[in-house]
Amino acid sequence: MDNEAPALSIARLRSVWDAEVGPSARRALTAAACAGLFGAAHVARVGSPLARGLAGAGLALLLAAIAARAVVARRRRGDARRTVREIIGRTDEALGAATLRALALVDRARTDDRVGSPELAGLHLARLLGRASQARITARAQQAAARWAIAGLALGVAALAAAAIEPSRVVEGLDVLAARRGEAPLDLPWLEDVEMTATPPEYLHEGAEVLLPFVTTMQPRGTVITVRGRPVRAGRALVLTDGGAEVPFVDDGKGGVIARWTLGDSTTLQAAARFGQVRVRQADAQRVVSIPDDAPRVTLEGAPRTVKLLDEPSIPLRYEITDDHGLREVDLVLRAGAKEERRVLSRPAGDAKVDRGGYELRARDPFFRRTYVPVEVRIEARDNDPIEGPKWGRSEAILVVPPQVGEPEARRYVALLKARDALTDLLADRIGQKAPEAGGAAGHAAHEAEAQAAAKAEVERALSAEYGGLRVRGRIASLARGQLARLDQALAAERKATTRAAHQKLLDETEGVLLAFDAGLRGLGYRDAQAVAQRLADVADEAAAAAELLDGGDRGNGEGRLEAAVTVLGGGGVELSKLGDLGLDLGEIVANDLRRIARARGASDWVHAELAARDLAARLRRPEPSFGGGGRGGVESGAPRGPEPGDASRADESVAQSERDLEELARDHAAEMNAVAEELSRASTPEDIAALREEAKKHAEAIREAVRGLPQPGAAPGSAESAAADGREQAEAMAGALEQGRPEDAVQSGQGAMRSLGEAKRLGSKSGGFFPEERAGREAAEAQQALADELAWAEEALRKLRQAASERAREGLERSSQREGSLADRARDLRKRGERGDGRMPEEMLERLDDAEQAMRDAQRSLSEGDGEQGGERQRDAQRLLEMSRSEDQGQEGDGDQEGDRDMARKADIPDKDKHKGPEEFRRRVLEGLGGTSEPRLREAVKRYAEGLLK
Repeated sequence: MDNEAPALSIARLRSVWDAEVGPSARRALTAAACAGLFGAAHVARVGSPLARGLAGAGLALLLAAIAARAVVARRRRGDARRTVREIIGRTDEALGAATLRALALVDRARTDDRVGSPELAGLHLARLLGRASQARITARAQQAAARWAIAGLALGVAALAAAAIEPSRVVEGLDVLAARRGEAPLDLPWLEDVEMTATPPEYLHEGAEVLLPFVTTMQPRGTVITVRGRPVRAGRALVLTDGGAEVPFVDDGKGGVIARWTLGDSTTLQAAARFGQVRVRQADAQRVVSIPDDAPRVTLEGAPRTVKLLDEPSIPLRYEITDDHGLREVDLVLRAGAKEERRVLSRPAGDAKVDRGGYELRARDPFFRRTYVPVEVRIEARDNDPIEGPKWGRSEAILVVPPQVGEPEARRYVALLKARDALTDLLADRIGQKAPEAGGAAGHAAHEAEAQAAAKAEVERALSAEYGGLRVRGRIASLARGQLARLDQALAAERKATTRAAHQKLLDETEGVLLAFDAGLRGLGYRDAQAVAQRLADVADEAAAAAELLDGGDRGNGEGRLEAAVTVLGGGGVELSKLGDLGLDLGEIVANDLRRIARARGASDWVHAELAARDLAARLRRPEPSFGGGGRGGVESGAPRGPEPGDASRADESVAQSERDLEELARDHAAEMNAVAEELSRASTPEDIAALREEAKKHAEAIREAVRGLPQPGAAPGSAESAAADGREQAEAMAGALEQGRPEDAVQSGQGAMRSLGEAKRLGSKSGGFFPEERAGREAAEAQQALADELAWAEEALRKLRQAASERAREGLERSSQREGSLADRARDLRKRGERGDGRMPEEMLERLDDAEQAMRDAQRSLSEGDGEQGGERQRDAQRLLEMSRSEDQGQEGDGDQEGDRDMARKADIPDKDKHKGPEEFRRRVLEGLGGTSEPRLREAVKRYAEGLLK
C-alpha cells in the first residue's frame, strides 16, 4: 500500500473538520478584532498619554494573539498525531488510541526491519483510518463551529454596540490614537455654517468687516477675528488655533459657538477639537495676513547735513510726519555725547495722520551754550499704537558744530575794533583837514559828510551783524548809536557855519565820540572776557574730573574726556586772548596751565594734571587782571578792579548810570501807577457794588436770553457756527461778571462777544445759502443787536462807578498827581542828560523818553482834576513808553542766560516777622514789584497773576 494513503486520509479528515469549524472561527476572530479595535478607540479618545498607551497596548496584544493563533493552526495541520488526537480521538477514543499506535508502528517500521514490513504497518493504519466515521466527525465539528459562532456573535454584538453608540467617536478615537506630537493625522469636520468678522483695534476708529470664510484676508495688527459656527457634533471641546496658541469656542446662546482671536503676526487659523493633549483639526483654514502699525515716517528738510553754528546762527527746522494710523507726540531731540534733551513740539489731536511744522534753533539756545561737542538734531514722533506699545520714528540728523568757547564774542569784538578804527580814520582825516576857506566851504562840507558816512557805515555794519547768534546789544549798542547821533549833530552844526571854530568844534566832538566808543568797547571786552572765563572754568573742572578718573585707573572714560576738555580749553584760550587786555591776560594763563597739564599727561602724572586743571578753574572763576595799573593791585594782590582814574572817557560808566536811572524810573512809575489803581479800588464802596449787582442781575438775564439760541461749542473752526459759539461763551461770561459785581471784566467780555458775533454774521452772509451757516449768521446778528444795548449799559455803569470812585479818592489822587509830576521831572532830566556828551542816547530812546514825560504830565493834570480813570490811562501810556525805552537794548551784552533774566531781576520784598505792616502793605509792595517788571504786553497779565496769588 502506498505510504501516502494514510496521510491523504488524515488530510481529508482535517479538511472535513476545517470546513465545518473554519468559517465560524474566522468570523469570531474578526469580531474579536473589531471589538478590540473599537474598544481601543474609545479608550484612546480620552487623549491622555495613559489612555492612549493602554489602548495601543491592548490593540497590539489582540492583534498579536490573532496572529499567533494563525501560526499555531498552520502548524497543527501538518502534525498527523495532533490531527488524529483532536478529530478521531474526540469522536472514538479507542479508535483514536489504536490509530496513534498504528502511526507509531509505521514510523518504527521505516527505520527498524525487526518491527515488520512498512507496507503491513501502513495497511494496518489505513484500515484503522477507514474505520473513522465521517458522520460523527462532522457532527463533532459542527458542535465546535457552533461554539465559535456563539463567541463570534457575542464579540460582534459588542463591536456593533461600541460603534453604534456614536460611530464618529470610533473615528475620533483612532485619529487620536494615531496622533504624533499632539496633532492627529486625519482632519475632521467640526463646524458648519461658519461666519467670520474682523474688528480693527479701537484706536483705528474703523468699523467691523464681514469676512468670506476661509478666504485669505489682510487685517491690521490687533484686529479681533470673530468666528461663529454650528458644531457638527455636540460635546466636543472646540478651539480656534494657529497651530500653537488656541482660543476655546464658547456657547453663543443661540445654539452655536463663538471664538475671538486677536491678531498678532500673520497666521493661519483652523477650528479644532481638543481631546486631552491631542488636537484634531478641521481641514478648512483661514489665512490672515497681519498689517503691522508702522513707526511714523519723519522727514526733516535738508537732513542729513552738517551746520557750523558760527556760520548759521539760526537753523530753521521744517518737518513733515506721516503715520498709517495716528500721531500722539512730536519731539525735537538734541543729543551731544551722553547728554540728551527732548522738547515737545506738538501733540496732534484726533489721531492726526499727518503733522507739519517748524522750529527755529538759534545759536543762543541754552543747550548749545552748555555743550562743546557736535550736537545731533533730530525730529522724533511717537504713534498711538496700544497693541505693541507706541513706536518712535526719527528723522535723519542735522549735525550742528558749535563754535569754540568765546569765538562769537571774539568775532564781535574784532568787528567793533574795525568800527573803532574807522572812527579813528575819520578823526585822523579831520585833523589833517585845513581850515575851510571862503570859496571851498561847499567842498569841505561834502568831504566831511562823505568821510563821516563811510565811518558810520562801518559802525552800523558792526552793530547790525550777527556773530554766531550773538548780536551787539545792550550798553555798547546804546552808546554807539548815541555817539553816532552826536556826530550827526556836530556835522550839522558845521554845515550851518563853515568856519575855523565850527571845524574845531567838529574835531573836538569827533575825538569825544572816538574816546567814548573806545571806552565802551573796552568795557564790553572786559565783560565778555569775564563771561568766557567763567565758561572755560567749567571746562577746566571737566578736565580735572577726567584726570581723576585716569588716576583711578579708568582709562576708557578718562582719556577721551580729558582730550576733549583740553582741546576746548586750547581753542577757548585763543579766543579769550582776543578780548582786550583782560582777555589777553587770562588767555596767557590758560596757555600756561595747559602746558602744565600737558607735562603731567606726558609723565602719566594724573594727580598733578588734576591739580593743574583745578588751579586753572579756580583762577578763571576770578576773572580779574593779574596786576593792576596806576599803583593798584590786581587779583594777585587781592584788590578788586574798579574804574581807572586815568581813563580818557567815562562813557561806558555814563551809559550804565543812565540805564540804572531809567530802570529805577520805570520801577518807581509802575509803583505809582499801581498806587493810583489801588486808591481807586479802595474808593469803590461796597454799597456802590451792591447797588450795581442788583440792577446787573436783570441785565445778565437779558444777555443770557439773547444768546440762548446760539450754537454750542464744537463746530469746525473758522465757521459761522464756531464764531457764534465763541460769542455765546463770551456773552455768558459777561453775564456772570455782572452778577458778581465786576463791571470791568463784564465790559471786556462784552466787547469780545460783539467781535465774535460780528464775525459770525459776516461768515453767515458768505455761506452761499448753506442752511446751518446762514442760520448761525442770522441768529448772531440778532443777538449782537440785543447785546449792544446791554454792553452800552455796562460801559455807562462802569463809567459812573469810576467817576464816583474818583470823587471819593480826590485827595489821594492829588497826592499821586504831585508824585507823578516828580517822576515827569526825572524823565525830563534823564532825557536832557542823554542829549549830550559821552552819555548821549540814541534818538529813538530820547523820543520815547520825551513822549513818556508828556504822558506823565497829562496824567498829572488828570489826577489833579480828580479824573482817576483818565489819569490811570495816561499813566499806562507813560509806563509802556518807559518799558519800550529799555526793552531792546538794556542789560548786558553777554550770555543769553542773562537776557532771559532781565525781567525777573527786580524784587518784591516779603516782610519778615519784625517788619510786618499788615496785609495791605504787603499786597501793595508785591503788586509794585511784580507789576513793574514785565514787558508792556504782559504787564497786565502779570498783575492779574499777582492779584490771584494774593487772594
